[in-house]
This record gives sequence, structure tokens and C-alpha cells, in this order.
Amino acid sequence: MGIGKLWINHKALFLIVVSVLGLVALSTVCYFVIQANQPKHVKLFIDGKTSAFETKAETVEQFLAEQNVTYSGNDILIPEATAPLENNLTIVLHTSWAVPVLVDGQTKIIHTLKRNVAGVLDQAGITMNGRDVVEPALSALLSKETKIKVSRIDEKVVQVEEQVPFQEIRKNDGSLVKGETRIVQQGQQGKVVNHYKVVLRDGKEVTRQWMKRDVLASKQDRIVAVGTASQAQVKAATSKSPVTIAALVSRGGKNFRPHSVLNSVTLTAYSPNEGGGYGRTATGVKAVEGRTIAVDPSVIPLGWWVFIDGIGYRRAEDTGGAVNGQKIDVYFNSYAEAMQFGLKRGRTVYVIGPTKPD
Repeated sequence: MGIGKLWINHKALFLIVVSVLGLVALSTVCYFVIQANQPKHVKLFIDGKTSAFETKAETVEQFLAEQNVTYSGNDILIPEATAPLENNLTIVLHTSWAVPVLVDGQTKIIHTLKRNVAGVLDQAGITMNGRDVVEPALSALLSKETKIKVSRIDEKVVQVEEQVPFQEIRKNDGSLVKGETRIVQQGQQGKVVNHYKVVLRDGKEVTRQWMKRDVLASKQDRIVAVGTASQAQVKAATSKSPVTIAALVSRGGKNFRPHSVLNSVTLTAYSPNEGGGYGRTATGVKAVEGRTIAVDPSVIPLGWWVFIDGIGYRRAEDTGGAVNGQKIDVYFNSYAEAMQFGLKRGRTVYVIGPTKPD
């Protein structure tokens, strides 16, 4: 009775409360339905570039597919692809770039998240010495089109053997008729070794710098006597010359047939210390003790060998203002030796010719 009476008395109030609660529940459901269908605000950060989007996608993977954004296992994606997409979410994608590196004659493709040249080379394990050249520079930032080139720079010293050509020196000779010539000394090429510092870039020479030269053999210039005398002068000189001997002569352990023999020849001596500045002789060669003598070319032709009794074999390589006729000046290295040699008279000299007897 009490409940029935209560319902009868408050029926209208109960109906109002129930209606209000129903309306509240319906409004709540409608709100969540509407909110669920509203687009979400998302920021996408790809390799330093940020863009804002509105989307109804449910997951990160759906959103990236919606924006046609591809990625691979080498990339870094935050949050992961299966994460639910929430409003005001920021998605970060670091993509891996394929960077070609030309080094040591081959091209390597390096897949990397690095964004500068030094980082790529470090990841690839490419080492350099202090002379190697990298293009672009190690500190340079990359783009997707960047190509890296490493040039290997090497330095080495090379030795090159070279020939040194001789020159021809022509000397006037009053014992020859004008127009005639005689080789006093044969020419001989010299030999040197030049040292160069060579710089190589990837195995190819780019620069060559001369450093020094080593002389293996000195050159010997060819000396040619050129006639300056007239026919009359030559005949006059010939008439004064000794008679040619046809018989063989044995001197100094060698047998030879002399061109002529000079009797009663006077010998003197000279040296570089006498103030004449002797270094090169009249024939252009350096004076050598035990070989060089100064003669009168009208009596003994320059370049000819002689045998001097009591002295030995000598070669006519020099002249002197006081050396006239049958007089010979013998070369010594020192003034003391020349003074000790002194003056010797009445010597016999065998005039042999341009070639020393074997």
C-alpha cells in the first residue's frame, strides 16, 4: 500500500527524473561519438622539416600511408608504426640516405643516418692520411644528391738516370793547313742520376720537383784542332822537323813506330802555383801530372803522345809563351816539384801520334 501510494503521489516526478537521466546519457554518448569522428591534429618531423596535418587515421602507420610517406628498416620512427594516433601527437622520422663514396678506385654505397661527410666516412670505416683530399670537405653537410670523393695523395722520391751530351770545342792549330782539322780528344757523354720528389693522386703523377743530381761519369768534350797555317808555313815547319824513323822502337815496355825523333830537347817544368791560373790547358782539358806537357804545336802537334827518355809517356795538351822549338814544359801539381825538376838538356823525344801505344 505504501509503495503504491508513493508511486501514485510522485509518478510525475519519477518520470521527469528518468527522462533527465536518459537525456544526459544520450548527450554523453553523442559527445563521444562526435569527438571520435573529429580530425586529429598531428605534426610530422622528417629529417629536420616539420609539417602540420589533420587526420582521422587511427595509428601512426595509417597516417604515414595516408600521407604517402615511406620508410624502411634502416630508418628511425618515433613512436613506432603500430602506436595509436592521438591528438597533438608529434611523429619523428629520420630517414637513411644512400650516399655513394668513390675511394680507392671503387664506388661504395653507404646507407647512413649521418648528415655530414665526416660521419659517413667514419661509419664506412674509411681512414685517411694527412695528405688525402676529401670532396666535399669533412665538415660539409649532406643532401640526398651528395657524392663523396676521397683522393689518395702519396709522395715518393724517384731516381732517373740521364745522359749528358758532350760539346765540341774547336781550337786553332798553327801546325795544320787552313781547312784541315784533327780530333785532339774524343768526346764522351756524361752520366748523372737526378732525384725527383713525385706527388701522386690516386696513383697518377700530378707534380714532379727536382731535388738533387749525382754525377756518375763526367762528360768529356770533343776537342778539334782547326788549321790556321798556310801551305808555305807548314812546308817551312816540315823542313825543320826531324827525319821520320820507320823502324820500331821499344820504350817504356811498349813497342811502337814513332812518327819522328827529336834530339837535344830541353825540358823545363811548370805548375798551377806560378800565377798562370792553370786549370784548363790550351786543348781545353784539365792538366794532369804524369800526362800533360806544354809544347810548340809547330814541332809537336797538340793531342799527340810522345815518349821522353828518362821521363816516360806524356801527351801534348798545353802551350806556353816561352815554349818554342825543341823545348818541352812538363806539368807538375806543385811549385816545389816543378822547381825540383829544374832544367834538363839533351833529351831525346819520340813523337808517336794521337794514340798512345798499347
